[in-house]
Parts: sequence; C-alpha cells; structure tokens
Amino acid sequence: MRPATERLCRVCWSATFAKEEPAIDPSATRELTYGLFVLTSQDGGKDNGCICNTAAQVASDPLRLMVSVQAENLTREMIQRSGVFNVSVLTEDVPFETIRHFGMQSGRDVNKFESFPATKRSANGLLYVTANTNAMFSCKVVSQQELGSHTLFIGEVTEAKVLAKAPSCTYAHYHKAIKPKF
Repeated sequence: MRPATERLCRVCWSATFAKEEPAIDPSATRELTYGLFVLTSQDGGKDNGCICNTAAQVASDPLRLMVSVQAENLTREMIQRSGVFNVSVLTEDVPFETIRHFGMQSGRDVNKFESFPATKRSANGLLYVTANTNAMFSCKVVSQQELGSHTLFIGEVTEAKVLAKAPSCTYAHYHKAIKPKF
C-alpha cells in the first residue's frame, strides 16, 4: 500500500503540505500600542515639529527614549544636524487641528510655530507644545539607525516634566475619536 501522502491528489497534497509565504497585513500594526507625539527640533535658528506615533522609554539608567521619524521629514534632518530633540506627549483631548497642523504640512513650506502660540522653550533651546500635552522630554541623541522608511533615534533624557494629568492619546484613540470620518 502507498503512503498516505502519495494517495492524495496533487491539489489535496498542496493544500495539506505546501508551505505558503506568510501574509503581511499592514493593518495588524494598528493593534500595537502607539501614542501620538509632537517631535521637535531646531537647526540654524529655525524651529520645526512633526507628528510622531513612535516614542518609548528604552532604558532607565541613564533614562533614554527612542523615536522613529520618517526619513524624508525635515524634523529628522534637523535632529541629525543638531543632535537634540523634544517629545511632547499629546492627550486624548488634542484637537484634530493640532495633528493636522504638525502632521499634514511640511516645515519646508510653512513655519509651523508662527501661528501656534501654545509652546515653551526647554533648557536645550527647543520648543515643546504645552496645549493638550501631559508631559515633555528633552533628549540628546546618543545613537541613530537608518531603517529604510524611517530613522530611529535614541536620546538620553536631559529634561522631563509632567504638564497635566490627562490621559495620553493613543493611535487607536486618534483613529476612533479624533480623525475626521470622510
């Protein structure tokens, strides 16, 4: 008698034993926990900031954060040149206008801070957002890694403060409650 695998027709054998490449569903990344942040830097006296959804503490002694920012972003270029950045942690009550202002226009085309007064300067000289923000961190870059579409920066925290007790905005909350439904 023939082994069981030889008794199966080719279609059945393929369905049973063939290895398929695993599928990559990009929407699965929305199940990871992300926050929403305004990432700022400065170069040559010009301030800029962008929306970032990837920032996290990666070490406690010394205290270090990581941020990931799109490779073509002006803020990324400024961080590379200046070696410093600030992270403003946005709260759930952040209006869509703030996200649009920092995330949907380029600092190459507009001065994002000219018409956004809710800011202060930290000890490192960079601006951070004060409205709808519960914490801020100032960091000095200690390492960076090019990742293709993004650059990962590791920064040693030089200043940190709690600004409010409001809950942090997650990427999921943004998609559920803040982002306009068209």
